[in-house]
Amino acid sequence: MNPGETSGREPVRPEIALSWKRSALSGVGPGDGFDADPATDLDLSSRLLRAARPILDEVAIQIAGTGLCLLLADRDCRIVARVFDNHQVERKMEKLGAVIGSRFGEDTAGTNAIGTPVEVRRGIVINGEEHYLERLKGLSCYGHPILHPVTHRVEGILDMTCIAPRANSLFAPFLQRAAADIERRLLEGSRASEQRLVDAFQRVSPQRHVAVAAIGEDILLSNRTALDLLDVADHAALRGLAADLLPDQSRTVNLELASGRLAKVQADRIAGTNGGTLFLVEQVHRPHVPIRRRADRAGVVDRARSELRRVRATAESVAIVGESGSGRTTAVRDLAGVDAVRWTDASRIPIVGQGRWLSALLEQASTSGGVLAVEHAHLLPASILPVVTDLLVAEGGPRMVLTSSPIEDLPPAAAAMIARCPERIAVPPLRQRLGELPEIAQAMLDEIEPGLSLTSTALEALVAGEWPGNLTELRVVLTRTARDRTSTRLGLADLPDAYRTSSRVSRLAGRERAERQAIIDALQECGGNKVHAAAKLGISRSTLYSRIRALEVTP
Repeated sequence: MNPGETSGREPVRPEIALSWKRSALSGVGPGDGFDADPATDLDLSSRLLRAARPILDEVAIQIAGTGLCLLLADRDCRIVARVFDNHQVERKMEKLGAVIGSRFGEDTAGTNAIGTPVEVRRGIVINGEEHYLERLKGLSCYGHPILHPVTHRVEGILDMTCIAPRANSLFAPFLQRAAADIERRLLEGSRASEQRLVDAFQRVSPQRHVAVAAIGEDILLSNRTALDLLDVADHAALRGLAADLLPDQSRTVNLELASGRLAKVQADRIAGTNGGTLFLVEQVHRPHVPIRRRADRAGVVDRARSELRRVRATAESVAIVGESGSGRTTAVRDLAGVDAVRWTDASRIPIVGQGRWLSALLEQASTSGGVLAVEHAHLLPASILPVVTDLLVAEGGPRMVLTSSPIEDLPPAAAAMIARCPERIAVPPLRQRLGELPEIAQAMLDEIEPGLSLTSTALEALVAGEWPGNLTELRVVLTRTARDRTSTRLGLADLPDAYRTSSRVSRLAGRERAERQAIIDALQECGGNKVHAAAKLGISRSTLYSRIRALEVTP
């Protein structure tokens, strides 16, 4: 059946045709069965259900004797509540997969009155033949999204369904009123939640020698001490700490702040506040004075800096090893200090030829003083390795500095050459420097376009990244973000889609990280086709969708 027609009878509405196209692109076939695969991690005490429960009770009375059913789904299109007129309707809907926890997004169930309203962000009628799946064509429905009055985010979807070829025209105003009532209760609940967090903050905020912060979903409170002590990067770390707490749970940890100071943090999750958490932050005085990071952010203190300072005082050859993009070239400049650096790059040998490249190297090595840096030394051909090895121990020439991949990744001959360097400095990859990432990112932004800064949510997403390209990748991301920015404060929405990763991902265990990466790889290899990716992974499509949601994979 083509998207522009319905069994040869009448044209399909444009919004339905677009929905069919989205369904097909998601790998759903009209004749496919629907694997409900109910989720088991539903929050049955969520603010959506608390707000909707009285409205659902009223609807149950109003639809008595009509043969209708009402479904409430969360923002992930998972059914969280159901209201039926009779047991016959309930059994019919359950046979079609409409059970608690089952997901009716367009990517699993095609065009329907739960998944489609989420895509179009408005109410929509889906008459029988307009459903994408053949098995749903005996139903007619109206679905309406529930939007939070403050954030305007989709909180859930109401779906009124009847077993008939066409939906009743009264479905729309009926569900619109019900959705409005739920939205009003969401607002009241949000205000009450925020008030509980404010009350908890006000009880302890007068303490002068303790930094007090209260962080909720859409609220951040700080006393004067917290304003002086905590940076925007610290707020991201506190949000990550709160994510692991249960309501009324308390936890005390030691945390190194962005300033380099050590603090004892007591985190108290406040019940009834949608994740709101109260933090008491008290600075811990170390037995020695901590090294403060430079206020001008011109350079970033990392674990290799002390080694660079020590080696700078010597005249011996040095190997600076680390992953590509981790800052090896910057380390060479830091090592050289005020000395002049002459550069040569082994990656250019295939371009200029071995003979010409080697002649230029020997010419530079014939001079005295300064530093001669050979970048990408791991790419040196076997025939040139002995020459470079001799230069490492030669006297009277410039100081030799090689940059290379980690020695454990090198072939034996190249590893033997690196081992001949009396000094070796390992530059850590960015994933091992995530505590410094906020400062590194700000330093890069100051170079790219002074005056820009990152919000705490954006920093939280960057800290959760994998960064296989290290500092080079981070600079590319920040350059693109600065180019496409909407203001001088770069938020989560300004980051490229692939980097809007939540802090939860950064806390995944090793097995879950490996599973997440396997799903990402399979989706990339299959061009985003979930059906083919599921087959490649050896799992069902519904299981793949479930794991994509659980592991927060962006398809």
